[in-house]
Order: sequence, then C-alpha cells, then structure tokens
Amino acid sequence: MWKSILSVSLVITIIWVNYSWSADEDNVTAYDLSEPLSLEDCINIALQQSSNIKNSELDLESAKLDIQDAFSNYLPQVDINGEYRFTDMIDFGWEEQNYNASLGASYIIWDHGRREAEIAQSRASERSVESSYKETKQDLIFNITQAYYNVLEAERLIDVNEDLLEISKSNVKKTKAFEETGRSIPADVAAARVQQANDELSLINAQHNFELARAQLASIMGLDPDSRLKIVDEEEISSPLLGDNLDNSIYMKTVDPTLKMSLENSILTASENRPEIISTKSRITSLEWSLRIARMERWPVLTAECNFNVDLDDYLRDTDNFSNYRDWSAVARLTFPIFDNGINKRRERNAEIRIQKAQQDFEELGRSIALDVQQAYLDLVRARKSMEIASEQVVDATNSMNVTQGRYERNMIIFLELLSAQARYAQALVNQVRAFYDYKIAEKALKKAMGILGVEG
Repeated sequence: MWKSILSVSLVITIIWVNYSWSADEDNVTAYDLSEPLSLEDCINIALQQSSNIKNSELDLESAKLDIQDAFSNYLPQVDINGEYRFTDMIDFGWEEQNYNASLGASYIIWDHGRREAEIAQSRASERSVESSYKETKQDLIFNITQAYYNVLEAERLIDVNEDLLEISKSNVKKTKAFEETGRSIPADVAAARVQQANDELSLINAQHNFELARAQLASIMGLDPDSRLKIVDEEEISSPLLGDNLDNSIYMKTVDPTLKMSLENSILTASENRPEIISTKSRITSLEWSLRIARMERWPVLTAECNFNVDLDDYLRDTDNFSNYRDWSAVARLTFPIFDNGINKRRERNAEIRIQKAQQDFEELGRSIALDVQQAYLDLVRARKSMEIASEQVVDATNSMNVTQGRYERNMIIFLELLSAQARYAQALVNQVRAFYDYKIAEKALKKAMGILGVEG
C-alpha cells in the first residue's frame, strides 16, 4: 500500500576546523598625506588600498580553507536527526506517534590514501595561489616605484628649467646692457628674448608633466588623483644648478650591489624566484594529485557507521521504560565501484591532458622569463652606460659654457656662440636627470624580472 510520508530533519555535522585570525585590517597604518612620502610609504599605502591585493588575499584565505576541509575528512561525521511524519495510518497532527529522533555517526576507515592525496592537492593549490599573490604584489610595487621615480624626475626637470630660465633672463639683461655700450646688436637682444620665451615654455611643460606624474602616482596608490601628494627624494639629489660646483658622484654611487651578477646567474635566480614559475610548478603538482585521486576512485572504501534511534512516540507515552524504545546498530561497509559507464576513465584522461598542457605552458614560461630577464639585464647595462656618459657630458658642457661665457664677456665671440654652448649645457643637464631615473627604474625592472623585487629589502 502506498504511504505518503512527510519528514522534517535537523542535521548537525561536527567538523574540526582550525580557525586563524588576522588583525591586519585593525592595524592599518594611517599616513598623513600632507607630509612628504618616501617610496616605502607609497608602496605601503598602495598595498593597503589595492583591490587586486585584497582579492589575492581573499583567494589565499579560500585556499587555506580548502586545506582545512581536506583535513576534516579524517574526523567522523556525526548527525542528529529529528523527524516528523504522517501516513495513511497516522493522522496529521501533533500526537506522539508523529515524532522520531536518531543519532548517527560515520567514519572512513580506509580509502586507499585518497584523503592524503586531497590534502596534498590542497596544499599544492595553496602554494600556487600564494605565488600568484606574490606576483600581484611585485607588479604593484614595480608600478608604484616607476611612478614614484617619474614624479622625482619631473620635479628635478622643473628645477633644471627654472635655473635655465634664470640664465636666459640674465642673458637678456646682459645683451641690453651691451647694446647700450655698443658691444651688442639688437639681433642679440632678440635672440636672448626668444631663448627666454623657449625656456618659459619648457618650464610650463615641465610643471604640467609633474602634475600628471603626481596624479598618476596617486591613482596607482588607490588615492584620489587630486591628492597632490608630496614625496621625498631618498637619494637627496639637489638641482645641479643650485650650486656653483656640480657634484656628479651622487649619480655614480647608486649602483645596487645585488645586481652585479652575470646574465646567466640572473636567469638562474629568476628560475628559482619568479612567482609564475613557482605557481605553475604548484599547479602541475596539484593536477598530478588530481590524477592520482581519479585513479583511486576505482579502489574500494571501507566505512564504519553506527546509529542510535529513539521511538519518541512510544517513549512519550511511557517515559519510565526508556530502554524499551531505543535501539542501536553498527555497520562496517565496504564499497567497491564496479561499473560507472567509463566516467572515471574519462576523468583520468582529462587529468592527464591538463597535466600535459600545464607542462607545455611551463616550458614556454621558462623561455619567456629568460627573455624577460635578458631584456631587463641589457636595459640596465644600457642605462648604466647612459648615466656615465650623461655625467661626463655635464662636466664637459659646464666647462665649455664657462669658457664661452668668459670669451663672450671679453667680446671675443658673438652671442649666438654663447647661446649654442648654453643649449648644449641645458641638454646635458636634462639628459643626466633622465638617465639617472631611467637607471633607477631599470634596476627595479631587473629585480622584478628576477623575482626578487620587494623580497630582498
């Protein structure tokens, strides 16, 4: 006879979970944006503000939870069930016979190492996610560093153009004075004024570039582009024109000793430290564990189960004889898969395909990283040589301008020769500033290519 049964069950599962607490959000360092920020300050603010970093941290937290889930399979599962039922022989209502309760527990005694494989797979996945987090962090650090040096470069070029403008103004005054004494012609005054106008335009452009660079830095840091940040120059390089004696040694003492290695050693360092390498290796390991787990699906599983039942309807009518209305059972169950229509076989093949693809990606990644390191290494060599040439160029241009200035004041040359010497001097100063900050960025680019940016301090 057909019986309609309605049951409501409450299931409580006891799982061991290792909770960890991080108070990073409660210890966010507050920065006073009205004070000059160092490169480290800019990086720290960006790490706190970046949505990519926050998402990567959430991915890492999720991976850690997966490990805890894998460990929980070693513990028994305990269920408490409360049941309400009615049939064609039991009326719908709130009588004692409508209720029942049970307590059950199960534990996997042997699964041919499947649980160990799941834990190993989860740990490999965590390493992959952690490496991806490091990659995201290094990308952000490099972007902040590049924007930081761009601001400093733009600021230094403002200093250079301001001082060049002062030289142009001085030329206008001198040519006017020489014109009054007959030592100069009106064309010299006009040429001096044209040069002054050019320097004024250059200064306006330099100030515009500075504002753009500062807004870009604030944007990358996750702040309002209108924040008008102030940053401090950690190299403490003053404008070359602020003093009478040009000190080029500061430009030549900035070589990072950690980068004094051969190209081969740089590539080797990258192969050991690049987050992409570590992430891909961990992903391959995780896929290999997936293949082992898929193969284990063909093996039997031994499970122990025990149940304790109470007939609440009878017990509620006769509460003095509880032992008469309860029962328990224990079962050892061996489950052996016989036929699954080829699902496990196809699952194994898919795992093998994913491993082969990941290995191909790993080989291609190795070649790409080697090329990346080589390019960054050669860029650093070029930047180093450019900085040395620019430094020597400033010395030569300074001496040439000083000699030309003296000859002009002694009326030995025409004014156009002085303008030509000053133009070479101005270009040399601009080249030196740009070469210096190009070198600083090239240093960080090589560290990023080697996978040690933000790691070695």
